[in-house]
Amino acid sequence: MAYRPSQRRHLETEQVELNLFPVMNMMVVLIPLLLSTTQFVKYGVIELNLPRAAGGPVSQTLMDKEAQPGLDLTISITSRGFYLSSSQAVLRDPTTGGPTIGLQPDGSYDFDALNRKLYELKQRVVTSPMDTRKIIIQAEMQIDYQTLVSTMDAARSIKVNDVKYELFPEVVISAGIL
Repeated sequence: MAYRPSQRRHLETEQVELNLFPVMNMMVVLIPLLLSTTQFVKYGVIELNLPRAAGGPVSQTLMDKEAQPGLDLTISITSRGFYLSSSQAVLRDPTTGGPTIGLQPDGSYDFDALNRKLYELKQRVVTSPMDTRKIIIQAEMQIDYQTLVSTMDAARSIKVNDVKYELFPEVVISAGIL
């Protein structure tokens, strides 16, 4: 049915206003909630010190620090076990001439033996003027990531008679073994 023009003018469209209060109320609740939960989110971070890039200006304090004699203790993770070496010598198993700490009979790495050996070395050099806080870890290409992380954990501290001792907290990851 067609309307006459006179009736068409009297029909008015209803103006609908959007009710934004529920959306605004939700945002008022959600924004503080999201901001407060971000404070509790922790990321798993492994603290390590990367080698400095070559070149660039070096401050005098860094040059003085580098002039101090260093132990330069290195753990080399190979498929045969752990080799411990320093700026003076490479520690080898006296009976076999192989790695300092060989693999366990089941083929796994002996992190407890590594931890004890590092504690023994730390006790020997604790009174020396050398930098005894830093350790370098290098690994062969086929060594898995968990072995590297477990080695880092074994190098940082040891628990003896329910007392935790600091070993080498500054872990530096090296490029690899030649």
